[in-house]
Amino acid sequence: MIRNRWSAALAMSVVLGSAAACSDDGADYVLHYTTYSSATSDQSRSAQRWAEEVERLTHGGVSVVFHYSQSLVGADEAVQATLDGRADLAQVGSIYAASDLSMFTVIELPFETKNPQAHMNTILRLYEESPVYREDFDRQGVRLLFPLPLGTIAMGLNEPAQTPDDLAGRSIRSGGLASEVLLTSRVNPVAMTATDIYESMERGIVDGYTALALANLSTFGLTKASPYVVDPGIGAYSSSIVVINEDLYQSMPEEYQRALDEASRKGIEFGLEEMESAGRIACEELTAAGTEFSSFSDADVAAWAEKSTIADEWVDRYAERGYDAASVLDDYRAIIADEESASDYEDPLVACMEGTL
Repeated sequence: MIRNRWSAALAMSVVLGSAAACSDDGADYVLHYTTYSSATSDQSRSAQRWAEEVERLTHGGVSVVFHYSQSLVGADEAVQATLDGRADLAQVGSIYAASDLSMFTVIELPFETKNPQAHMNTILRLYEESPVYREDFDRQGVRLLFPLPLGTIAMGLNEPAQTPDDLAGRSIRSGGLASEVLLTSRVNPVAMTATDIYESMERGIVDGYTALALANLSTFGLTKASPYVVDPGIGAYSSSIVVINEDLYQSMPEEYQRALDEASRKGIEFGLEEMESAGRIACEELTAAGTEFSSFSDADVAAWAEKSTIADEWVDRYAERGYDAASVLDDYRAIIADEESASDYEDPLVACMEGTL
């Protein structure tokens, strides 16, 4: 919360007001960051490193107070919270952004890329280069600072599967567009929080899980409940971004704006490093537990993708709402191709399977 300026917004939230008072350390700006991630997740660690860089660059003039695990606002309220003064910065997950930042959800489309570095760079370049994609952010009054890491989708199973067809008839925890992919293989997608997966697998309620990346598995105790881990070839399946209230950003002195921008340019680097670190821990734990790793073949993945009409449905859904969604998808694919050609980054899941992580 900006000191001596946003007192009206401060009055809107007793919780935020108390936090701001307790965090008054002499900074010119005390910014409150709301996230649905835990304090120890790779996404939060990335944001923490960014905040430390901002404080260093501003010589303590800007500091950040973190509110983890939806303790300030719910994940689906993140964008609106930055507008009404409950928060200044927010982690916005694509799975929660359909109504506020509709075009941002293009980055959830399956089978588009298996390169997290290219994926994160594309999220940022779309904001800078695609007017239709950018329009939602400007309309909402939020500025994209940097994307947070996620990685490609992993699948944990109680029983092995060599092809997508082997999944038929199983109940698998999933979410977002990954569930629509599973439906094409006659899977029963089950919606549940990640914290419920371990017990559900132990009790046989589900036969496996997906819509998680390798770096997430240790956090939820799943490295001890995943006898088989598969790279299903779906690739990037979701992401999240850090945004700031645009009016707040514009109200800052230019040197503080430059500091936020400079720190944000390191955001992807921070994210990849933290994702790799978390992925390495998960890989070591899975290996120690005797987990069997496998991947669906390129031919099977190509056939699976061929059956998918998710991208066309995404375009049609948002075209009906007045968006030129086809142009955003074209921009997304063009930038992805460009970024992939410049990157040899290997996702932690693949690196773990190849023994190079």
